[in-house]
Amino acid sequence: MIISDMGSIFVLRVLSIYVAIYTDIIVCHDTNISCEVLKKGKFVKVDCSSRGLTTVPDFCQSIQLSTNTTTRKIRPNQILELDLSRNDIRHYHHNPFQCLHNLQVLNLERNRINLSNKNYFEGLFAPLVSLRNLNVKHNSEEGFINDTVFAELKELRVLRIDTPRETVFGNHFFQLRKLHTLDLSGIQGYCYIKHIGKQTFRYFQSLRILDVSACMIKYVDKGVFGNLKHLTELYLSHNKELGFENLQNITFNLTNTKIEKLHLDYIRCFMGPATRLCQHHTKYLSETALKELSLAGNRLDWMQRGVLQGLPKSLQKLSLASNRLSLGVYSFEYRLLGRMKELNVSFQVNPPSLTKKLFQNCYESSDVSSCSPSTEEQESIQISDEDEQMDLGEKEKQPVLIFQLPPKLQSLYWSSSRLFGDLGEFGINAISLKNIFFQNNIWYEWIGPVHGVEAIEELDLSQNFCYNISTEFLVHFSGVKTLKFRDNNLAKSLSLDHNGSTFRNQISLEFLDLSNNGIESLPQRIFKNASNMIQLLLKTNRLYKWDVKINHMKKLTVLDLSDNRLTSFSSTDMTQLENLFHHSNLTVDLTNNRFSCTCENIAVLNWLVAFGSHFKGIENYNCLDDTLNFHDLQKSVDILTEKCKSYLFWYVIGCFGCTLIVTISACYLIYRNRWRIRYIRYMANKKFRGYHRLQSNSSGEFEFDAYVSYSINDLSFVKNEMVQNLEEQSDIKLAIMHRDMEPCGAHASNIMDFISRSKRTICVVSKNFLESEWQDYELNMARMEGIEARKTLKFVFLILMPDVCQSKYPRKARDFIKKGCYIEYPDQTFGQTVFWESLRKEIERDLSSVP
Repeated sequence: MIISDMGSIFVLRVLSIYVAIYTDIIVCHDTNISCEVLKKGKFVKVDCSSRGLTTVPDFCQSIQLSTNTTTRKIRPNQILELDLSRNDIRHYHHNPFQCLHNLQVLNLERNRINLSNKNYFEGLFAPLVSLRNLNVKHNSEEGFINDTVFAELKELRVLRIDTPRETVFGNHFFQLRKLHTLDLSGIQGYCYIKHIGKQTFRYFQSLRILDVSACMIKYVDKGVFGNLKHLTELYLSHNKELGFENLQNITFNLTNTKIEKLHLDYIRCFMGPATRLCQHHTKYLSETALKELSLAGNRLDWMQRGVLQGLPKSLQKLSLASNRLSLGVYSFEYRLLGRMKELNVSFQVNPPSLTKKLFQNCYESSDVSSCSPSTEEQESIQISDEDEQMDLGEKEKQPVLIFQLPPKLQSLYWSSSRLFGDLGEFGINAISLKNIFFQNNIWYEWIGPVHGVEAIEELDLSQNFCYNISTEFLVHFSGVKTLKFRDNNLAKSLSLDHNGSTFRNQISLEFLDLSNNGIESLPQRIFKNASNMIQLLLKTNRLYKWDVKINHMKKLTVLDLSDNRLTSFSSTDMTQLENLFHHSNLTVDLTNNRFSCTCENIAVLNWLVAFGSHFKGIENYNCLDDTLNFHDLQKSVDILTEKCKSYLFWYVIGCFGCTLIVTISACYLIYRNRWRIRYIRYMANKKFRGYHRLQSNSSGEFEFDAYVSYSINDLSFVKNEMVQNLEEQSDIKLAIMHRDMEPCGAHASNIMDFISRSKRTICVVSKNFLESEWQDYELNMARMEGIEARKTLKFVFLILMPDVCQSKYPRKARDFIKKGCYIEYPDQTFGQTVFWESLRKEIERDLSSVP
């Protein structure tokens, strides 16, 4: 314990030194505002963000640094970065930057500094001779940009600034020859540029990155961006009124630049008809060195044949996400993108939110010319004929369907696109493909096998409502390292795989996520060949036991079994986990399971104590009955161990309890079988007196077809309805107590005589019947006759009167109702004919033929 305390003190001391070195507090004398300081070698970064500042602190004085142990000073020329973002600064009372000669990064984002001559006066930035990165976004919706002031920043590389309406970038920006990044985006600030003309960026000749996203741009002059010779990245996304008609003007003369990235996401209104991408929209891109193109969120439904083929040969990344793409002839051109490494077609057919629909105020530039539908139809017929011939020739050699993808494609994203159906047998022709992301669709059954996927390293099929995975589906995924199957319903398929066939070829598998699949148990050999497993996630299932063999997973570091129903572990399971604790430093997460904290499970609790460092969040574990405190597990287990010791007193109590239980059980059994006992007693008495069961004749027929059990209050129903409809209109002979029973003899014996002399017993079940003790006797003795003598419960048949049918069925008759031994007497007159006919047939049925 002393060593442990000393270790804790040492750790705390180290942490305090770390905090003193890396998170000093700066106290400015003129404002009394505390800022955080992060040391960077000989220099420091001062973070005064979100401090409620109304002015820029005076950094020209010696600045006092206060820690828990020391107080020292730093000089203004030591400040390398200054963060004043998210304050309430509105103006500069003086030149606050005159001493910050070595400052390289200045962040004034999200204040209230208007773009005006009062705030941005000449000489403001003159002292910042080393400044390279300036951010003044989200400050000003109105005003103008004083190019003379910003031209003082000769070393500036990155400028992030708001763009008020009718902004003009003056000729002094030409002096910023090292400026390579200009961020005017309205996503993190204010940007209002309706029209980009040839003069807009004329004086930014060194730009490599230009971001004018969300700037409300509607018109772009032809070839504007072609004058930026060094341009490599251009972002025009979220200018929803641009439309595809401006694409020609945007891309014209881009061959004169070094363009590599072009983002044109959401340049059309959220609502509107489906759009088409034609060859003339992208024809100026073919000769560029473009590597990344994004056209997400443009209501794109179809592309003209030749569009994909005409894209630059250098293209490596293409995003067509959040569109409405349907299959067409153009789909065959993806394979022609020879250097394509990443293709994103996720979020197809996902309509915008209701808010965007209701509050859309958008008028996009209309397409002057569109693609010819007739041409599309002719091309479709041509391609279909060619494909049909190819399929006929290769049908015997290849799977039914082969997807031709770009040869160098590495990642394919096709998630959240409402893809519906089962994944049967198909092939993929893409030798470089490494990652497939098909999550959040409706692939409800994975059958396979899938061909051509030996090189795949990551497969994500999460959230697909899948209820069945075939043992052949993954057979060719031999090189896969990451499998994500969470949020499906694979419990039944995996629980039946006792031979471990599903994952038999995944010898390279390192990460497997089977979370939230409703799994209750897994076969022991389900992961028999996954010897390279590093992380195994099975959280949020219904696991009530864990006997999976994982002792061969020598690299396993994470086993997540949280949010399940585990209560204990077997000795075998504990042994194999112990081996992995020593071998791979395994961490097990058992959070939100409910352990059995009883004497029988004390070995498991001691095991948890011994290897507590390997269980994540063990202090938050719980017992089924909350009797154990896991915050001090060792002490709690010691107390439980003491309680579990055996004493003679408890033996005596146990014996007394057992005797009491046996007595109560015997009384319960006698009471439960009281009718059987009475029946056996009655039969024994008759046998002792020479009684033999009588039959009416030698043919084996009984004297009566049915004995009618009824309440005296229902006698009129029996005489007026049953006799008339059963005896008078057919050959059925009924035994009726008040008509046929002789007055002599015991009443109970007479009842049993009539029951034994009748082929069936019919009970007229009404509320009066249920309240009568004699009718209760008749019902139960008839039940015993059916079970003991006739060998079928259907010896008894119930007529349920309307006053019984209107409420819950009586409990004493539920066993007959479950067997179907009843019929309901109809309220209406028109149903009574069918009722009596059905009852007549039931009485005449031979009990030996009743199933």
